[in-house]
Amino acid sequence: MNSNPTNPSQETKAENPTALTQTAEMYYAQGKLTEAIAFCRRALEVKPDWAPAYVTMGNVQQAQGQIEEAIRFYSEALAFNPEYAEAYANLGSMLYKQRRFVEAVVNYEKAIALNPNLAAVYWNMATALQQLGKTESAQSYQQKALEINPEIGGIEPYLNQGDRLANAGKLDDAIAAWKHAIELKPDLVDAYCQIGIILRYQSKPKEAINYLEKALEIKPDFAIAHQHLCGILRDAIDLTAARQAVQKYSQMCGEIDPIMTAIYLISTYQVSGLNQIAKDRFLELESFLYYAQRLSNVEIKSLYGNLLFSTPYLRDDIGKNSKLYRLISEKYIEQIVKPNQTQISQIKVKPITQEKPLKIGFLSNHFNRHSVGWCSADIIRELSKITPNVYLYATEKLDADDRTQIFIDSVAKLTYPKTFPNGLANTHEIIKEIQQDEVDILVDLDSLSVPIHCEILYQQPAPVCISWLGFDAPYISPENYFLSDWHCHPDEREKYYKEQLIRMPDSFVAVRGFKWLVADKIDLRKSHRIGLEQVVYLCVSPGRKFNHELVKAQIAILKQVPNSILIHKALGDANVFQSAYYQACEAEGIGKHRIKFLPRVPTEEEHRQIYLLADVLLDSYPYNGGTHTLEALWFNLPVVTRVGEQFLSRMGYSFLQALGIKTGVSSSWEEYIEWGIKLGNNLELRNGVREQLVKSKRRESLSPLWNPQKFAQDMYKMFVELLAK
Repeated sequence: MNSNPTNPSQETKAENPTALTQTAEMYYAQGKLTEAIAFCRRALEVKPDWAPAYVTMGNVQQAQGQIEEAIRFYSEALAFNPEYAEAYANLGSMLYKQRRFVEAVVNYEKAIALNPNLAAVYWNMATALQQLGKTESAQSYQQKALEINPEIGGIEPYLNQGDRLANAGKLDDAIAAWKHAIELKPDLVDAYCQIGIILRYQSKPKEAINYLEKALEIKPDFAIAHQHLCGILRDAIDLTAARQAVQKYSQMCGEIDPIMTAIYLISTYQVSGLNQIAKDRFLELESFLYYAQRLSNVEIKSLYGNLLFSTPYLRDDIGKNSKLYRLISEKYIEQIVKPNQTQISQIKVKPITQEKPLKIGFLSNHFNRHSVGWCSADIIRELSKITPNVYLYATEKLDADDRTQIFIDSVAKLTYPKTFPNGLANTHEIIKEIQQDEVDILVDLDSLSVPIHCEILYQQPAPVCISWLGFDAPYISPENYFLSDWHCHPDEREKYYKEQLIRMPDSFVAVRGFKWLVADKIDLRKSHRIGLEQVVYLCVSPGRKFNHELVKAQIAILKQVPNSILIHKALGDANVFQSAYYQACEAEGIGKHRIKFLPRVPTEEEHRQIYLLADVLLDSYPYNGGTHTLEALWFNLPVVTRVGEQFLSRMGYSFLQALGIKTGVSSSWEEYIEWGIKLGNNLELRNGVREQLVKSKRRESLSPLWNPQKFAQDMYKMFVELLAK
């Protein structure tokens, strides 16, 4: 090859076709097309059947937009040399431009057969196959092209490949693809963020934080990275860092992303125990939403899954809450659920006989050591004695534990999701599994606290679909049901719901009891330096259930009960808890030493020793304690609860009604304080309640609250009636 092709006098020294064609190629690369053609013709004068010259002529014609001429020259090259891979490749590209995709593929295949190391040909083949609708084959050829030349196509192939793999649930492969993109472009903010999100879903928070922080270093106002960073820190209970992160998110994105910044601020401050700040922002956001013209899909998902979950912790107004639930759930159905709806087969209701008992499915993320797991296992076990056809459907990768094994041993099967598009369980796959099992009754245990359950319920994969136990109703379909009891849902509550209300006769739940690490009360009190004669109040309200009204009421009780103390033990920001109690003590002239904070312990069995320390449990409001209140009652602890309007503010009342206990039920903070004082000052009253609780567990006087066998029988009877409608 001549080192100076711009000097024709030197080029002509080597009058052989190879040198002449090489010179033509150099001119072609410089855009000097006339000169390139001239040297090709000289090469053909020397050797008329010289195929490379025809290929270069074809390239020149292609550059001039003469596609038919280019095709003619490539075809002539192949006529002289049928094993010329480049000619086939270029001919295929011309045919592609004419949208002759099948012929293009044929020529690409011939090029690859002759030279399997041509990355560009694999790449072009992938493009042609994509046009023919052969997506899987196209992806295979694209992958081969990238293996040969990782830089072909730039970063886009890796970004697209990562998205495609993530959508297929191949999360580790997706991360690898995005990392390749980062190698090519180290400031690729989208790739860093996507890796962080997937690592979060894979329960790798520390690694996720590194990638999300890198994304924000590159682009400080990248909203989605802020959201996931805030979520990770909040869920990890690193609450000071979480509040700092959400404040930074608000500062950087508040004007361009007002809804999402508000949602994350509300949830983060709630978990911290700063519910007044959360409520003020909640009310601002609520007012805004009623006038919002258009909400994005991301906003709708977060409003449904996060804001509606926050609402009952902040406000006990069933009318206002119902109005907000309807507003958001309707948008959620229209924008999120319906566009992704699966075409499911027609459900046929089969007659139920003694020989063919009901098939009952339960949908949950919490077949383990979780409140739902503690409160549902005994009932599910008893249902399995009535029908052998009880199926469990997990909707995420369960953190399996000893509680999970109890569920497995009780039912016909526990099914786990097989694929996780973008880190989330495949709802279509779960629906298909439910239908294949021909489930008659599908019971969702989590409601809108797990939004994909609502997507499943909306499509009604079973003849009867019911939400129960884990939260309030999902507001998804008037064809579905919400299961409660008459204490939580008295007459005329139907107007506030989209689902049809159905009510158990005694209580909305029943348990056989709770295990604990047995301890001696005297030794336990001594170990915590609590006097045997002291009256001990207990509050186990976590950050979401913690508020200043609750604290003020509890301190008001302490003030009127000599020699009393309050133990607080809960999940949240310890500094927030301490500050709230100490400020209330100072305002009432109460010594701070009368508030005792206990750390959390590794297991529930250890935690339940706390009920032996206490004399009275002070329940939370507007969201009552569920499992904690049940535990306190099981361990014979009197409870003071405030009953409200909404379902979640009536749970404590429901438990006490099922036990036949009226002591401790209040409808205002004033009554709450009165009951707290009475129970603190009156040992006989406390002992009377304790005796009622002890009696409620005896076989001859067993309360429905401690009788999951009766509950299961009543539930099964209700299911049969619903199916017969």
